[in-house]
Amino acid sequence: MDRSTHLDRVGWWCGIVAVVLISAGFFAIDEGGSTPPDGPIDVLVQEITGSRGRIVAGSLVGMVGAVVLVWFAATLRMRLAREDAVGEVLGLAAYAFGIVMTVGALAHGSFRLATTTVRDPRVLAEAMRPLALLKEHLADVLGWGAIGLVVTMSLGSFLVRLLPRTMAWVGATLAILAVALIPTDHGGVGVALFPWLAVACLVLIREGDRTGTPKRA
Repeated sequence: MDRSTHLDRVGWWCGIVAVVLISAGFFAIDEGGSTPPDGPIDVLVQEITGSRGRIVAGSLVGMVGAVVLVWFAATLRMRLAREDAVGEVLGLAAYAFGIVMTVGALAHGSFRLATTTVRDPRVLAEAMRPLALLKEHLADVLGWGAIGLVVTMSLGSFLVRLLPRTMAWVGATLAILAVALIPTDHGGVGVALFPWLAVACLVLIREGDRTGTPKRA
């Protein structure tokens, strides 16, 4: 296995770790509450004051995943750049969308951590409505980044054979469905695409193992 193949393998594993940490942190440990931004203020406040420990733990886990995601995005850029000029453009786009995901995840986690520092329920209640709206739109940044990344990887599969075309069609379909769900489910678009990203990384690891294994005489 040459150096580039080894670095690629590390990057694909970083992608899996990032997806797992972001999903677990933001959508499992800290599920973000189930009350919409226009719900009762006292319920919105209770979802924060009654879950401070989960919010802190989930936000930190998700933010670590966001940092790891940068390595994956950089690896994807280098992998695509080895192809022709089209691959280089796709690599830059993939890296940009990966950074959008990272920024969205870090902003979302920072915001959730900030809400736990307000100890006075009355102060929290006064600011709760705009805070709840802000939380939803920060989650959308993460979701849009995930959509862009999946679309770019799908295009890379069609144009430079990054992944099997079956994976590309599934990714493109999920991205279209995710866009359709945006008006009704803030943040949910990212969750729907994370499993595809994890499977794509596994496929890339397997492909690297196959092409990087020396042939026997």
